[in-house]
Amino acid sequence: MTSTDVSISRESLVTPQFLHREAAVQLEKAVKHHRQAALLHDAGDARQAETHGSIAYNHTAQALEVSGRALNVLLW
Repeated sequence: MTSTDVSISRESLVTPQFLHREAAVQLEKAVKHHRQAALLHDAGDARQAETHGSIAYNHTAQALEVSGRALNVLLW
């Protein structure tokens, strides 16, 4: 019995729906970290607030990149 190696690129399995859902997940994570950053600023902990703000920024950037791929639009 022989087996055939059928190589399917990962990109071909990724649907626009999947990418939009992933963008939404990343945005939800960003919101969580923005809220935490605001609370930390209120508590006077600017260092931790900056950390959470940075994490939120990275999640937002990732969401935009994924969203762009879903729309098949080059953002840069």
